[in-house]
Amino acid sequence: MERLRKILAEKVEISENDWNFINPKLQVKEFKKKEFLITTHQVEQNIYFILEGVFRIFIELPEKDVTSDFGFPNKLISSYSSFLTQTPSVACIQSLTKSKVIFITKEDLDEIYKNTSCGESMGRVFAEEFFMYKSKRELSFMKDSPTERYLNLFKEQQNLIQEIPQKYLASYIGITPQALSRIRAKI
Repeated sequence: MERLRKILAEKVEISENDWNFINPKLQVKEFKKKEFLITTHQVEQNIYFILEGVFRIFIELPEKDVTSDFGFPNKLISSYSSFLTQTPSVACIQSLTKSKVIFITKEDLDEIYKNTSCGESMGRVFAEEFFMYKSKRELSFMKDSPTERYLNLFKEQQNLIQEIPQKYLASYIGITPQALSRIRAKI
């Protein structure tokens, strides 16, 4: 919990009273490899902070799954649109490794927003960061080559990228596994 508190405190001032209200609402859960946080058509009830492990967010299409993102330690992960709207998720989130998270329910987060001085600021900061992250990824698909997208991911998560099967990496970058093999061979 202290790791999460430190990360939160870097973004928003959290008083001792606020932390004492927030801390009991945080829960820890472990996931086995290939276990799901959420599947398509479920309504997302939680936001997760990844302590350990790697997660994959993907969309199930009739002809194949498409990986839209990965979740790495010290980052938040959720089917966020489903969480905000309380409508069924279009995405699945699956653990690619043995993983450990801290999570909070929507109900508890709403309580934090109402009853702490830092709650609203905390929510705004993370919503802004999520928007900037998604905008950066969208821009990358418009201007970067697949090789550049792979190298960017490699730079950001050099140690953990080895945990991700090549077919998921290729899908995330928007290429075939064979094209990813050629990129890796060149570098």
